[in-house]
Amino acid sequence: MRKGGEMFIFKIIIVVFGLIEIMTNGYYLFGKDKIMKAKLQHRELPEEITILQLKVKVMLMFLSGCLFLITGIASFFEEKEYLLFLALIFFNLYALCEALYYRYWKIFGFFIVSIFMTLIYIFLRS
Repeated sequence: MRKGGEMFIFKIIIVVFGLIEIMTNGYYLFGKDKIMKAKLQHRELPEEITILQLKVKVMLMFLSGCLFLITGIASFFEEKEYLLFLALIFFNLYALCEALYYRYWKIFGFFIVSIFMTLIYIFLRS
């Protein structure tokens, strides 16, 4: 693969991830009585989560999807890859706050996966 091809693929993955988050969480958020289906997708959350907490999670994941979609597309056209890095950092902070709030082992796994995404970006940039 030519130099930079890996970063191109990573950007595509970020854009697709953003689209998937927008579609799935938008479906849960804006669909009539769909919020309980979100609990099936977000199995990393504790069983005793309230409807309000689930709605907040879905809203934040929807916004994360928007952020990844916008910054991913912008990084293709404007060569503003730093925006992609900032989006990853914000996503890491969100995952960390969620892990600290719930103190549930599956959510720490989600946080670790988000860190890996950022580490892959850093590796590809170097």
